[in-house]
Amino acid sequence: MKDICVFIPQESNTLDIDFLHFVYETGLKKLKQPFVHSVFYLQLVFKGEGVLKVEETEFPLKKGDIFFTFPHQKYSIIADENFTFMYITFTGSRAKKLLDSLQIGKQSCVFKGNESINKFWHETIIMANQNNSSLLAESVFTYTLSHLSNTLTSKQATKDKIDLILDYLKNNFSNKDISIKKVADLFFYNEKYLSAVFIKKTGIKFSEYVNILRIKYAKSLLEKGEYSIAEISDKCGFSDQFYFSRVFKKIEKLSPNDYLKKYKISAPR
Repeated sequence: MKDICVFIPQESNTLDIDFLHFVYETGLKKLKQPFVHSVFYLQLVFKGEGVLKVEETEFPLKKGDIFFTFPHQKYSIIADENFTFMYITFTGSRAKKLLDSLQIGKQSCVFKGNESINKFWHETIIMANQNNSSLLAESVFTYTLSHLSNTLTSKQATKDKIDLILDYLKNNFSNKDISIKKVADLFFYNEKYLSAVFIKKTGIKFSEYVNILRIKYAKSLLEKGEYSIAEISDKCGFSDQFYFSRVFKKIEKLSPNDYLKKYKISAPR
């Protein structure tokens, strides 16, 4: 393994954050709610399911979810009998600035699917005593924020790349050989993964998205009245005029010929 050297910005050398509590909580129902604290809380669901209620917003919670609450913020946790959670309380002049740098705020306070760090939290708190609790809390805190930073960066990178793919499709939908496999290869994605991410981003399948772009372009060509339907089919990237007509009718509820008649457009034959 080669040497690794990472330069740390001078501002990050000191946290300037005080850690007040490191707690494993099993008795949620015994606690008085709603909660209002004077410090920041970093909390991790260790077991069970529940709902975090903050003002008019509800956030579902389950094992492995990380959530933050803020000074003087009123909130409640409604959960099942198995619900247990752990938390670290902290304060200090850099606390809010540090959370802001990760875009953690009152409307982006819950982070799903972090079950992998439950074991680390649990094993660390078992070791805690009066002499080392502050150091251990700081370790868990910094590790958790580092974990979130990596996760958020990865998600942002995926989001940015999907936006690039959408731009690519807008400029290349008329290519007859365009396919999700070719786009996945071009952007270094697994085809099945890209398919799932694409649906999550757009709400529709890759092929549907391409067809919508093609039909939108087809309509603009039809309205010009300069091209035959066969020519338009070809210009939009369809290799078959009859398939083009079927797709057009599925999206527009009209055939290309009926579209021309409805809008009184004369197209060359």
